[in-house]
Amino acid sequence: MFTRLLFFILFLPVFLIAQEHSPTADTTTYYLSPVVINPTEAIERETPATFTNLSQQQIHERYSTQDVPMLLSELPSMTFYSENGNGVGYSYINLRGFDQRRLSIMVNGIPQNDPEEHNMYWIDLPDLLASTGQVQVQRGAGSAFYGPPAIGGSINLVTTPFSRKPGITFESMAGFQEFGDSSTSLALNTKKYDVSVNSGLVDNRYLFFGRLGKITSNGYRLNSWVDQNTYFLGALRIDPNMTTRFHFFGGPLTDGLSYYGLPRFANSNKILRRQNPSENLWAVDSTGTAYSYFAERRPQESETFAQPHYELIHEWHIANNLALFNTLFYYTGEGYFDYDGSWADTSMLRLGTQYGIPTTQNPANTLIRAFVGEKQWGWLPHVEFQQNEWTTTLGFELRIHRSTHWGKILFAENLPSGLDPDYHFYEFNGEKEIYSGYIHELYRPADRVTVLADVQVVHNRYGFLNEKFLGNTFSVPYTFVNPRIGINDNVTENLNSYISAGLTSREPTLTNLYSGEEAYYGATPQFHADTAGGVVRYDFSSPLAKPERLLDIEIGEGFHNGSVQLNANIYWMEFTDELVKSGQVDVFGQPVTGNADRSRHVGLEVDGSFDFASGFTVSGNFSVSRNRLIRYTVLDDQNVPVNLDGNPIAGFPDFLGNLRGTYRNESFSGSIIVKYVGPFYTDNFQNESNKNDAFTVVNAEIAYKLPQFSGMNLSLRGEARNLFNKLYFFSGEGDAFFPAAERNYLLGLTLGL
Repeated sequence: MFTRLLFFILFLPVFLIAQEHSPTADTTTYYLSPVVINPTEAIERETPATFTNLSQQQIHERYSTQDVPMLLSELPSMTFYSENGNGVGYSYINLRGFDQRRLSIMVNGIPQNDPEEHNMYWIDLPDLLASTGQVQVQRGAGSAFYGPPAIGGSINLVTTPFSRKPGITFESMAGFQEFGDSSTSLALNTKKYDVSVNSGLVDNRYLFFGRLGKITSNGYRLNSWVDQNTYFLGALRIDPNMTTRFHFFGGPLTDGLSYYGLPRFANSNKILRRQNPSENLWAVDSTGTAYSYFAERRPQESETFAQPHYELIHEWHIANNLALFNTLFYYTGEGYFDYDGSWADTSMLRLGTQYGIPTTQNPANTLIRAFVGEKQWGWLPHVEFQQNEWTTTLGFELRIHRSTHWGKILFAENLPSGLDPDYHFYEFNGEKEIYSGYIHELYRPADRVTVLADVQVVHNRYGFLNEKFLGNTFSVPYTFVNPRIGINDNVTENLNSYISAGLTSREPTLTNLYSGEEAYYGATPQFHADTAGGVVRYDFSSPLAKPERLLDIEIGEGFHNGSVQLNANIYWMEFTDELVKSGQVDVFGQPVTGNADRSRHVGLEVDGSFDFASGFTVSGNFSVSRNRLIRYTVLDDQNVPVNLDGNPIAGFPDFLGNLRGTYRNESFSGSIIVKYVGPFYTDNFQNESNKNDAFTVVNAEIAYKLPQFSGMNLSLRGEARNLFNKLYFFSGEGDAFFPAAERNYLLGLTLGL
């Protein structure tokens, strides 16, 4: 309550000033870009690329409380899964089957993937969609000139919260689930409250925006709760031919851990499918009946983390044909998660006389605190020059990342007397530097034809140092050249076609080189080693994991005539050393990957929409693909080679489809959404027991805007997720699967002043 009151006190003067200044007082015309300019943005009927845009209206109609992956999963070739089951908390997105560690994810053109592990933690950006005006998803390689290499594609969210009209908006939402076997028992208990203030145009030059909010949910699975505090503050200055923006946003959070999946047999049991184990201990008795003796996750197993984002974005249109863009950013991230370590013995926790801490017995009921502290800053300049038929973009990227990781015993029985409560049984520092430059050319040899050519040169370096106890230190550099070429032909006013080809490469993650956070129980550096004389000597210049390399060819056509939009494309993605999932997860529930010598992904994607004059719109998409290992041999538990040539690649469904029917008028919109995800294997062994079954899920959304009353705008919304109460798994890793919530509902109210 205090934070909301403080927010009003801070922004009320701005709001009152905006009311007093008329935008007609100064007749000067200023340049104001409706979105943040991003050099990687694809343009319809111009850029030879496969992409989909999500407009501000679509975001406004579809977004309520869900994570970004859940909202985007309706776009072509996209799926998602939620660890806690209801899409509020830890959620992950897949594009063409590629997980988000292999996508280039940006906000306002600024890279968001963790530099060390390449992952994207959407939970750190709660309610960002409430301030987002556009999302563009590009599919295929090389769609980003900088940032994490785009193996499966790229996602860019553009925040445009500013408005020339002043106003205050209040929003409140509640989501719940009613179980059929206990009508009085409610789950999920999702709640959202936020307030936003727009200053309007102040002094015909400035715009200010602020949003504060809170999202909480119990989650579908037990002890999978989340508590997120959200904020977004922005300021915009408009000058002739120039704009300057500052954004400050983030969301301090706490949540209950829920990163282990469940066995297949749990899906049909409404009690078992809500379980949240800290270990996967499931079995089948002699009669074939499944039972569980899993370790229940302790209530103390939780996470606390905060990642504030600071962005300064400047656009300067120097002349009609020359523009300079600069983006500076600074991110910090600091927090910890507490997890069960009862299985860890004295040696693992580095207790004993060899570590200077004498003890005679193993700890019991151990709770481990794992800390991560990160800092990242960067500069992203680019210049755009137009001359006759040529548009040239030159850009540079500089990003510096530093991290600290440590673990300590938060609680345990049988600890040695006098143990320092801040004793770190593992600790190390990580480093990552990224430097890249690119040139992008767009040539128009004829009115209907555009030719694209670009090349990126990128150099980055992993550093690992100051490791406690083991003392491993290494520095591993990577340099890549990523070219792309394409052509778009606007055959008619309604029809265009394109073809593009791109080469891209991506370095392994730091964990592929060495999982320092798991070293305390046996993880070792993954480098070639000399074991002569019984002593292991690692060659830190020779990592075992190789960079993955991709040739991607895209061919597509688009038809647009106002009421009808139809796009179709085929792709051929040829990999060398693709980093594929093994079906195993690490101690923190993240998939373990390894290089496949050769692999291939080919597919057809179709999406379109049709607007009827009566207010009805039908839109949808489907994807058909074939994802296979061409040459890949692994060793089993007995070190026997197993040939996997020709097997499907784990995590890639061969068929996906979405269909949405919408009716809207001036005050009402309602939609029915149908999503189908085909079956896919969760490891590479084509094991039927490790297979995620196909599922079809139906959702419904409605929104109603009441007539304006005393200058107030009141809107109502309602959602029904999993309308037919389908019991299904989103996804899985090996023999562990993530359940989706049963039928659940959401009601919301928005008041605008």
